[in-house]
Amino acid sequence: MEELEWKILSLTARRGLVGVTREDLFREIRGLRYEDLENAARHLEADGYVQIEWTGPSKFVVAITEKGSKLAADEYEQRLKAYEERIQSQRRAVGGLDKV
Repeated sequence: MEELEWKILSLTARRGLVGVTREDLFREIRGLRYEDLENAARHLEADGYVQIEWTGPSKFVVAITEKGSKLAADEYEQRLKAYEERIQSQRRAVGGLDKV
């Protein structure tokens, strides 16, 4: 999953039924261009992971779907496992600190 799509999906999943606004996403994801945000959100919508409600010409609210919620949970678990494995390998590299 692309990093921007993951950020949108995870922020949206944390908000639940309330969803996230375009402004919320710009506040949370630094250095974001509107075109990139819209393209990523539309891609997630096309795959059925989110629903976009347009509130103006370039304003919207993104809400998670059941399919998106499951994907967010699965992706989170995979990323957490990869992070834990990376920490363990770094501990081993500095001299057996994996017992800590």
